[in-house]
Amino acid sequence: MQITAQINGRSVPRSEVLTWESNRARKVCKRLGLDVPADDLTAQREALVKRKLELGHGRLEEMLERQLRWSARAERVITGLSRGKRRLCSVELTGTGGSAEALPRFYHEAMENGDEQALLAACPDHYVLCADESGVPQVIETTGGSPLAARIFLDESDTSTLTTRADPDFPVQWIAVGGSTRTGRPAGGIRHQFRDEPMGFKIRLTGEFPLAMPPRLIRAHEWHLACEFSNWMEAANSVAC
Repeated sequence: MQITAQINGRSVPRSEVLTWESNRARKVCKRLGLDVPADDLTAQREALVKRKLELGHGRLEEMLERQLRWSARAERVITGLSRGKRRLCSVELTGTGGSAEALPRFYHEAMENGDEQALLAACPDHYVLCADESGVPQVIETTGGSPLAARIFLDESDTSTLTTRADPDFPVQWIAVGGSTRTGRPAGGIRHQFRDEPMGFKIRLTGEFPLAMPPRLIRAHEWHLACEFSNWMEAANSVAC
């Protein structure tokens, strides 16, 4: 499969995204006390997923408790200052050798089935991806260049606060709003759009953040999106085959 990312107006080859992933993996390996060869991304991925699954949700949340508390506080302040206005984070993936429209189905099936291994492996900064006791999807991750891990609840039932409009040229839409609580005001949201083409595919990924979010964190999160969705694209099509 060939995948190229468009990040901040620049065409970025898969190799460069993999280098970003490996750099992030080294930092997370160190945080979790793992000694893994720095030049072996496959070993880094496998070691990180194994350690996170061994630790389990409870222990991971204990380890990240202070970060989660401070990131929730920061979210409330930034969301309040933004007054409902959003700053967009957008990346496009194009390529050949697979179906983009299969990706959202792969993700949702993994979430519903509790197949967290497939979800964790997509990015070193993923810690927890599962449905909570009420069935609401939740993610604990470090987004882009943030120094803090954050908990995000994703609501796909009421997406009226999204500001990004659907492009009718993309037949498959994955949309949700998100925040650090199940019932509070949404801090942002996602509109990810997928299209299969005769000679390949195109994916348009858009995250909506509060306007007061520092632009440098938005730019860093573009790499996070390119990393996780390129890996999910490969995994989804591996399953399909």
